[in-house]
Amino acid sequence: MLHGVTLPPFYEWSDPRVVTELAREADDAGWDGFFLWDHVTWDPAWGGTPPIADPWLCLAAAAMVTSRVRLGPLVTPLVRRRPQKVAREVATLDHLSGGRAVFGVGLGTDYDYQAFGEPLGARGARLDEALDVLEGLLTGEAVDHDGPHLQVHSPPSLPRPVQERVPIWVGGWWPNPAPFVRAARFDGVVPGKVGHEQGAELTVDDLAAIRVTVGRTDGYDYVVSGRTDSPTDTEALHAWADAGATWWIEALHPFMGQADAMRARLRAGPPRP
Repeated sequence: MLHGVTLPPFYEWSDPRVVTELAREADDAGWDGFFLWDHVTWDPAWGGTPPIADPWLCLAAAAMVTSRVRLGPLVTPLVRRRPQKVAREVATLDHLSGGRAVFGVGLGTDYDYQAFGEPLGARGARLDEALDVLEGLLTGEAVDHDGPHLQVHSPPSLPRPVQERVPIWVGGWWPNPAPFVRAARFDGVVPGKVGHEQGAELTVDDLAAIRVTVGRTDGYDYVVSGRTDSPTDTEALHAWADAGATWWIEALHPFMGQADAMRARLRAGPPRP
């Protein structure tokens, strides 16, 4: 099982220089991945209106100071983006990092849409269509797509990424089935649990059911996240690894004055069962 960190570029970590330092520290500490949240605003109902940095610019800077960690967003709401722009960002990040990009994608949160008048309807269908377009553009071949939401007639989008295929990880809230059926088409799944706002947590049994729904074992990534206290806090990770998780993502949050403690956890390195 590989080990990464995910963090929001919010509050003390909204300074892109700090995020770049965090990426370098993650690389030095032995983590295998460094992933950023992708938001354009924050729901005041969650408490406050934090300063927020752009994740893609921070990931580009991180690529220049790291040599081994995988880099990407967890997750980008592709529906509120243009797939041609995101494809160019993914390919550029892959070149900057020497082939270390991962593209995490999902529907996103309602408030990121509503605050700017973006439509919420048919997000699943629009995401599927945008992913088809993005996949085509990343091949470096011409793309002709006529769908209900997107009409694309593009010459080859070059240069193509360094990797033969940039891994696409699809996020979703279990037990909603649609995101996991979608995820089966791609390279990995990043599940959360419905009711997480009220403290619901994904379980090992949930992961077993997700693996049945996705139905993939051919090098496919099952990405779970949570918190450990130290590199020696590995007991729970044995169960996740036995259940088929291929990545453990340490969730680091600078909220409520925790930035220093979370940075210390990052510097301590990953838990390795």
